[in-house]
Amino acid sequence: MTALTAGQRLPLATLGVGSSFNVQVHCTLSGTDITAFGLKDGKLSDDRYMVFFNQPKSPEGALALTGQGVDTAFSVNLASLPADITEVYFTATHDTTPVGQAGALSVTLGSATFDVKPHLKAEKAVMLVRLYRHQGDWRLATVAQGFDGGLDALVRHFGGEVAEAPAAPVATPPAAAPVNLKKERQRVLLEKAEREQPQLVSLIKAASVSLEKRGLGEAQYRVNLVLDISGSMYDEYRSGSVQALAERALALAARLDDDGEVEVYLFGLAAHRKGALSLGNVGGFVARMNIKLEGGTNYGPVMTMVREDARKEGHRLPTLVLFITDGGTSNRPAVVKQMMEAAHEPIFWKFMGIEAGRVDFDFLEKLDDLKGRRVDNADFFRVPAPIRIPDGELFELLVNELDSWQRDAKAQGILR
Repeated sequence: MTALTAGQRLPLATLGVGSSFNVQVHCTLSGTDITAFGLKDGKLSDDRYMVFFNQPKSPEGALALTGQGVDTAFSVNLASLPADITEVYFTATHDTTPVGQAGALSVTLGSATFDVKPHLKAEKAVMLVRLYRHQGDWRLATVAQGFDGGLDALVRHFGGEVAEAPAAPVATPPAAAPVNLKKERQRVLLEKAEREQPQLVSLIKAASVSLEKRGLGEAQYRVNLVLDISGSMYDEYRSGSVQALAERALALAARLDDDGEVEVYLFGLAAHRKGALSLGNVGGFVARMNIKLEGGTNYGPVMTMVREDARKEGHRLPTLVLFITDGGTSNRPAVVKQMMEAAHEPIFWKFMGIEAGRVDFDFLEKLDDLKGRRVDNADFFRVPAPIRIPDGELFELLVNELDSWQRDAKAQGILR
């Protein structure tokens, strides 16, 4: 049995399960309610997907409570879940006692088990683990985070409604405000950064300042990092500048992305997927990619790849693409065509040009000002090499025009 730790994210396939499997929650605290929440974009939009002792299965039976007691069991059939259910949380709540007072609290799924108890303090409502769709596949995230309050508080946390009890004859204190799910995830990510990557905390806070200035404090985006691996980028990789850019992209994702991860792509003559950058693997991430520089630059293939992956995600969130290059592209007409087509999609392209010597960025400037698009879906800025721009200034440039694109995209029906 594999022992999982808090904050892990891994494909379900690595746990030896298919689309149909069981989840078991072992809890020795009497009176603890174990519940599964099927969510759409972070919200309980249909309360029939709250599966617990009083509602033991979802409408089609994809989530079902199959056993209660010290060992609470659920059957899960991901293939039968509606496409708009994007994540499933398993939770533990108690009306009067902190859940952490349980003698034992753990979750078992496939070949893995997650001991939740060591991560708890005084929470009466705890998010144990999360299943979520990611690039067409399902993954598991170990959460072990919560807040004070019982089942009602957790329902409100996920955007559901709770029936109010009749008014009592004596005054009662006001109900606690519902917890904002996005802010809760940000808090979890910041705490994880403080524990595991303290050097990133100041970057996350600097990114937050720039987003708040543009009214994007509540915005949610998938964040992609697209890196040039043409031969002329050699000095930027050797000096650590690219690793520093990756860390700043991750800081933005900690505020914008619902799973706090950055999908990384490389391009030279060809395009390459390099997986997810996260708080758990950021140290030395660029060095571990073992990059082989290529003898040319072509934006087209990697743009196609980014757009395909966003479609596979069902455009669950809009995508912010941080596109880093030190030169122009071959096959310019094909790239212009891509930008025109992508203007109909919830994707914003942020092009950053690294000036090393005499570099002509006229084409990127053309993409920035391209006429005839449904909306202006791109912005371009340049920085001199070696990259020494202050973090606050860099974040201002990275989110410049994102607010105006978001407003225009909503007006055009590109964003919901």
